[in-house]
Formats: sequence, structure tokens, C-alpha cells
Amino acid sequence: MTDERVLVVDHIDDRREHLAELISSQGINVLQASTCEDCLSLLAHEKVGIILSETELPKKSGLFLLKEVKHSSPDTEVILLTHNASSFNLLQALRLGAYDFIVRPIDTGEILFNTLGRAFTHRHHLQQREDLLQELETKNRKLNQTLHRMQSLTDAIAKIAALSDIQKSFTTLLEVAIKDLSARSGFVALFDKKNENLGIKVSRGIGNVASQKFARQLPAGLTTAIAHQAKDLLVASALPNALATMLNSHEEQLYSFPGLIAVPLRIKERLAGMLFISGHQKNSHFADHDLLYLTQLVQHTQIQLEKDGLIHQLSKNKKGNVTPLRAIVS
Repeated sequence: MTDERVLVVDHIDDRREHLAELISSQGINVLQASTCEDCLSLLAHEKVGIILSETELPKKSGLFLLKEVKHSSPDTEVILLTHNASSFNLLQALRLGAYDFIVRPIDTGEILFNTLGRAFTHRHHLQQREDLLQELETKNRKLNQTLHRMQSLTDAIAKIAALSDIQKSFTTLLEVAIKDLSARSGFVALFDKKNENLGIKVSRGIGNVASQKFARQLPAGLTTAIAHQAKDLLVASALPNALATMLNSHEEQLYSFPGLIAVPLRIKERLAGMLFISGHQKNSHFADHDLLYLTQLVQHTQIQLEKDGLIHQLSKNKKGNVTPLRAIVS
């Protein structure tokens, strides 16, 4: 009938065991308890779908058990067995949340099986309803997140468009990315004018000492390997072994694992560097939509930089000479 379990509660052993045998004959897993106290103790570490309980139990009644069960486990259905089907008892049981009443004696299993079948179907429908509600809640949450991301992307583009400094543009890009992904750290790394050495341009969450140490050149390792691949990278949580073996001790301080996203930064179709974001929140791993958002953010930043001609921005030195942008990090 079902793979859910039924707990039979009755202080009379022969009667309880006979009931358990009847239920087991239908392919249902059955547990037994002789008192209200035993039942509650068992429920503390066992999960059952339906409780079939005698109303007249020693010390504490089946109605008391019903009340306790519905308080601690509202999804568990309780069917009461009684010799006294008075309207008062019936009304009390229904008010306390009983699924149904069965009047003894139970000569055949027909009424019992019919009641159990309806109870299991009822639980199944409630679970379907709960699943649908959770699915709807998840979809609404994702929709709200998408709308928030779209607004954040629009705001970030407008903010970058108002800037006339390459350093501030990259700083804004990084800060927006970390905030919207709820990440713990990140950095923008650019290649030098010979496209050989990779250095950190701006960073957040990794400390000034590390940023300054690797401003001109990052050591060969995971970061440089990812950059030379010049492809989007999404590591939802823990680093796979193939990447973990590339991580050297010098660059460990640059990341806040678990979780890593890297997106190439191209200017006029030429690889200029990479954006690295790491450290997802607990129970919220990086996902495809996070990578898509970062890709869009980087693309719009690139478009804005090219549009404003910032890639050709010149930085004056003390003598009034100028240095191309790509030489700034060299």
C-alpha cells in the first residue's frame, strides 16, 4: 500500500500485535508502543506517517497522546481506536486534530485498510501541496533576485558611465560584483603591456599587503593558469583536485574558498585581464546565474570603457610624459 510507517499504540499485547499483523499484511512497515509515554519516546527519534492509537491507555489517554503528537509533529496523522464512540469523544478528537475514529471490535481489516488508505492519500496530497508551495516560493525568490540583479546591473552601468578614471571603474565593477553575489573577496588582475605578467589592479577582502605584493606580478599558479585560459570559470563550491593542485602557497591568501568565479576582461576583443570573485555564503553555492550576471556586468563595463575611450587614457608622470594604460600595472 505504501512505504510509510504506522505506529500502533495499545497496552493490550495480543490486541496490539494482532493489529500490527493485519497492517503488515498490506506491505506496511509497523512499529509498536504499549503506552503514551513509550510512543512519545519512540517519536523522539523515529519518523512515522500515521499513529493508530487506543483511546483508553494506562496513565495518559489516547486523546492526550493525540494532542501531544499534533503539537510536536502536525504532519503526522492520528487515528483513534475506541469502544466508546460518543459524540463528546468524537468532537474532542476532531478538535484536537484526529484524522478519523475506528470503533472496535475490528473483526475484519476492511474498515481499517480503508481508513489507512485514505489517511495515506491525504498525507500524499498534503505533501504535494507543500512541494508546490515550496516550488512557487523558490521561483518567486529567484524572480525577485533576478529583478534585483537587473536593477543593480543598471545602477552599476550608470555609475561606471559617470566615471572618468580607469581605477575607479574597475573598483566599482569589483565592489558591485562582490556585493550582489554576497561574496567574501575578489580582485581585478590585468596583464602588462607585453601581455606576459599578470598583476592585481584592484582588490577587496584580501588585504593591502597581498594586493601590493602582487601588483606587478602574480606567481605562476592557479590565478595565472585561469587567466591564460581566457575563459569563464565557475566553481560552485570546493575546488576540484585538478585546480587545487595548481594553487600555490603564495596565492592562497588571494581567495576565500569555497566557491570561485572568474570572467575574462577584454578590450577591443583583446584579453586585458580577469575578474576573480571567491567565497560564497553558507548554504548558497555559486551557480550559473551568478556567472551570467558577472559576465553581463563585465561586458557592459568593457563597452563603457571603449565608448569613453578610457582604454586610451593616459597617466601623466612627474615629467609630463604619458604612459599607456596597459603599462600602469607593469
